[in-house]
Amino acid sequence: MPYQKFDRIKLLPKHYFVVSGTALSSVSALNAFDGALKTAGIHNLNLVKVSSILPKGAIRLELTEEEVAAFFEAGEVVFTVQASVIRRGEKYLSAGLIWGEGSGTNGFVIEHASSRPPRAMPTTEVLRKQVVDSLASMFQEGVRIRNIRTKEPEFKMTEIHVPKDMYGCALVSLILC
Repeated sequence: MPYQKFDRIKLLPKHYFVVSGTALSSVSALNAFDGALKTAGIHNLNLVKVSSILPKGAIRLELTEEEVAAFFEAGEVVFTVQASVIRRGEKYLSAGLIWGEGSGTNGFVIEHASSRPPRAMPTTEVLRKQVVDSLASMFQEGVRIRNIRTKEPEFKMTEIHVPKDMYGCALVSLILC
């Protein structure tokens, strides 16, 4: 049978925004994750993880936590490219995203998260540089693989020290809407 156009559901977000959050919990990993969602301002949304394509022409929004709460209804389903890490015990956690809007094409997003024991922890500045360098390298390779051009990439990262006997979470989310 030859190919014919057919009706389909087409979800193509027009906007995006980027948030980050960290949290600790003495109760559970899930509670640490939930707390990080709260500090990021996206705890009342139903998040669907997607891969790393930023739609062509998507416009970045700068939204405060209050604006996110007013913009979305509690329980609304949104799509996210998310870097997150959850661990228990004495650890340093970091999560980050790098993204570039497309230049005449779609854009691209890369996520990265890591966990390190305290004895392996470099200075905060060195850690940030390592995460940014890793993100930039993966981003450039992803752009090369897709043969696309992007505007100057931007990045966002967060980190947290998790004390002994606690759960911790670090996350960064690019929300497509």
